[in-house]
Amino acid sequence: MATHKLLLHPADPQCPAVATDVLVKNLQSIGLIGEPVRLKTETIYPTGEQFLQLITFLGCSPMIELELPADAESREAGSRDGRFCHVSLSGSGGELQFRADAHKTEARCPSCRKPDPQWREWINAWQADRQQLHWACTVCDYTGQITDLNFRKHAGFGRNFIEIRGIYPSEAIPGEALLASLQALTGCNWNTLYIKE
Repeated sequence: MATHKLLLHPADPQCPAVATDVLVKNLQSIGLIGEPVRLKTETIYPTGEQFLQLITFLGCSPMIELELPADAESREAGSRDGRFCHVSLSGSGGELQFRADAHKTEARCPSCRKPDPQWREWINAWQADRQQLHWACTVCDYTGQITDLNFRKHAGFGRNFIEIRGIYPSEAIPGEALLASLQALTGCNWNTLYIKE
């Protein structure tokens, strides 16, 4: 089952990766995450003491579950399905990654702003050959790098991703204190994505 996620990632795709242990210490020091919980296939982080001060929820009364299930089987299934709010970290290996919502993603040219119907072909070519960053708009012939495409918060590139699971699209945004902490750590501004994967 696909999970709704709020992803934070450096705005500049060339921003160097931060080691996971360094990122964990930073996020724990500001209270976004708690102590790690090891599942069968990954490590997750429950929300920290300052989570609700660092993430701003929109709307009247969003329904979020902050408590991890007590038993291991429920934690495992709930993590995959996004049944409770928690954090997972990905990237930090140094390699640029592309993350996207398979159902809502549309790439637009940064020049003419028209959708490029061949964007998936450009992404596939880049994934086959990471040196293939060149891209040309099929509508206006603008040329640039594939990382210049505008995915309107449904896809993006990065070397680090902070995944906050169990948050529906546009239900929450990172607060200024969280973004300032990440900017101080990496020297780069950070963006948000809302995806289901």
